[in-house]
Formats: sequence, C-alpha cells, structure tokens
Amino acid sequence: ELFHDNKNEEPYLRLLPIETRAEEMSIAEYKQDPMAWQKHPLNIDYPDEMAEVFKEIIQTKKVPIEEALRLGLYDEENHESVGGGDEVEIPVWRHALISFPHPLLKQGLVVLDTPGLNALGNEPELTVNMLPNAQAVLFVLAADTGVTKSDMDMWKNYIRSFRNVHEKGLMVVMNKIDTLWDELTDESATGQIIAKQSTDAAKLLGISVDSIFPLSAQKGLIAKV
Repeated sequence: ELFHDNKNEEPYLRLLPIETRAEEMSIAEYKQDPMAWQKHPLNIDYPDEMAEVFKEIIQTKKVPIEEALRLGLYDEENHESVGGGDEVEIPVWRHALISFPHPLLKQGLVVLDTPGLNALGNEPELTVNMLPNAQAVLFVLAADTGVTKSDMDMWKNYIRSFRNVHEKGLMVVMNKIDTLWDELTDESATGQIIAKQSTDAAKLLGISVDSIFPLSAQKGLIAKV
C-alpha cells in the first residue's frame, strides 16, 4: 500500500507479520497500532539502499504444515511441502505500508497493489472493503499471454463487481506489448497484432476496446533513462 503519511514526514516501510492472520483484528485495526508493525526508515537520497530495504517485503520462511494451516495459508492441492517434508514455505509479512513523499501521494493518492488470485482470496478484507471502496481499478494483463484462466477468475470474482457499481474508474492495461514487436515486421503490421490482442481481450472481458490500454513498462523505463 503506497501513500504519503502526512502525520509522519519521514518516509518509511512498515511490515505486518504474517502471524497476525491468527488474530481477530483487521488490517485496518492494525493500522491504528504502530507497535504491531516492523518499521524500516527509507532514505530517498540513496536508491540502492532503498532497494535493499524493499527486498524485505518478499521474504519467506519455512514453517510446519500445522502452522500454515493455523494461519489459513495451506492448501494441499496447491501448496507443495519443502523438500517433500512436513514444512511449507509461507510469506514472512502479511501487509506492507510504504510512505513516500511523491507529489501525487501528497495530494491524497493511495495505490494498493493487490496480491495474486490465491493470496487475494486469503485476505477477504481486501476484496470486501478495500477494492469496493477504490475510486479506480487498474487491471493488468500481459500481451504475450492474453487473458489467462487466472485473469478471468480474478475478473469474475472481484473486478466485475466493482464494474457493476462504478460507471467509471476501471482501466485494463495490456502490458509487455514489446514482446509482440518483431524486427522483421513493419510498424503497421505490429500495430494490427496489438490491436487484435486488445480486441480479443475486450471481447473476453465484455468491455469496450477503448477501455484497454496497450503499453510497455519496460520500454517506458528505457525511454525515461
């Protein structure tokens, strides 16, 4: 969750331990208790140092299957044990709060980067409270794969309900269009391929092709550099 904490000017990363899933408190309630989070200061003048701090977000650990079950993080069909033993790998952290002094964030923009389909189902607060209350949803697809089964499940279970309530604010981004570029194909032909991917995706999702935005984050980054 990326935002600007106007009560605390110092940029920071706060991490909520995964063990809090066993408690009855919601993430919103935990936000009122700073002591429940592990805090890391962010030095925005040193990007490399910040990158090292952010690596903490994706840390995992091995726990007994019984502990994973207690936390609601074990599914026998989808969760392989580590080395075939009695342990499984789970995330160390449940939720991350990043306070950053970007001008847009200072104006009140809050960006919530949701987890994948399986993890999203494990955090009902995200789908029951946070997503329905969002003013805009950015649904990201990959141009090289099109609309996958997982994408459709996410769309049907979570995003379509947002669309039914909000007339505006839903955008579908088709990322990685650079994978469709071919040096042996001229620009017009490539454009037609991208347009067809967008049209096919729009039909599957039941939306206007005008709501699909093809782009390449990788080429955008190169252009900026």
